[in-house]
Amino acid sequence: MASLAAITTPAVRASDNPGVPLYLHHLPGNVTVSGVQTNQILNTTTLWGGTTEGPNLRYNVLNFTLYPAITSSMASVGPGSVVLWVTVSGAPGSLNATIYDASAAGQLAVVSTSQLITLNSSPTVPYKITLGFNINHTFTQSSTIKLSLTVFKVSQLYVWYDSANYQSALVIPVSNIPRITQVETFDANFTVRTSFSLNWTSSQRIVFLIIHVADPFGAYHVANATVTITDPASTTVFTGTGSSLTINPAAPSKLFAVSWPYSTSLLNGTYTIGAAGNDTAGDRASDSVSILITSMAGSILPPTNPPPTNPPPTFQPPNSSWPSLYWLIGSGLIAAIIAALLALLFLGKRRRVHCPKCHAAVDSKLENCPYCRTSLKQTISIADATNPPSDKQPNVPSSSQTGSTTFKTEAVPTTTTPPPGSGSTISPDPTLKAKDPKATNTDTLN
Repeated sequence: MASLAAITTPAVRASDNPGVPLYLHHLPGNVTVSGVQTNQILNTTTLWGGTTEGPNLRYNVLNFTLYPAITSSMASVGPGSVVLWVTVSGAPGSLNATIYDASAAGQLAVVSTSQLITLNSSPTVPYKITLGFNINHTFTQSSTIKLSLTVFKVSQLYVWYDSANYQSALVIPVSNIPRITQVETFDANFTVRTSFSLNWTSSQRIVFLIIHVADPFGAYHVANATVTITDPASTTVFTGTGSSLTINPAAPSKLFAVSWPYSTSLLNGTYTIGAAGNDTAGDRASDSVSILITSMAGSILPPTNPPPTNPPPTFQPPNSSWPSLYWLIGSGLIAAIIAALLALLFLGKRRRVHCPKCHAAVDSKLENCPYCRTSLKQTISIADATNPPSDKQPNVPSSSQTGSTTFKTEAVPTTTTPPPGSGSTISPDPTLKAKDPKATNTDTLN
């Protein structure tokens, strides 16, 4: 039998059976089901591996196990049957079937036993027999179904199966498959949405649908899904068949994708999306959801990936001749730093006056010159009167100023001013002679 993973679009037949047929298959290799390895399996596929003759069943049991296992809880209530194609030698004899619920751990529980039927002799030509049974059982998730066949009092019996000509099967009544478990609607950005706008662009006016069709036998048993959309006036505006998105045949459900590009000429209002799922046995399930399509202003979908702006439009200069914002910020910071440095220099500068005798620049806070011990009180008071707020050098007042101090300004050469704290005094250069023996720097108060 071909691999289950090769199932793409299973055929759908009319549902003319009272239940779902689980066909007998012979795999080329073993699989593990309920903790047991086997190559004799049951499932709903019709991927035939060719005519197969079963072993001699004289006083023996032949077992077939459902594979894959059940993916969800499944109720089976009502009449069922086992349909077999056989050849028999040494009749008369008898045959019966037993159906088990096999748990994932391998534990078996009998759920039904068929009646015992009499076998007729036909050693070369296969013929069809049917064993009926009744069942009332719920199989749980991950459990499986096991079919056991037992023959009595015949010399030789072969079962023919896994063939289009000899479709031996266990037919089991199941009423809750398949099921539509969810219908999702998405916009052009694949965001879940139930309201759409007629004002969107042509690339945005599209509805993506995902239909979830569940089946307890697995995704391989789901054949297809269809969609029908009607407008508020109950007029059909779209029909489509879904594309399968599920790869794993043993998955609990199969997903189908459908896309509907809609036009701006649609009516405003509620649209009904009807979804239907079909299994390979011809059984059908349906469900519906609603979406809202409107042309109201303000509901336009934003673009998927808006282009970035650098810098933002509000910060861009009106023309290229203006300096950029970053240049202005940098210039302001530099100007602020320079102003702070100048302020520190200005505040740190101390006020100085010149000694009237040795002409040394000394701190105005001192009472006497540290070099010649001359009193500075009068000089400081004069400097305060002439330059109250600044450190300007004292100006020599003119002789016309009344009530002022007059300085005789004959220069007396002196030696270099010694550094503060040296304790030395400044004396005139002995090599130089004054023009007038009485010519000295004197202060005359008028």
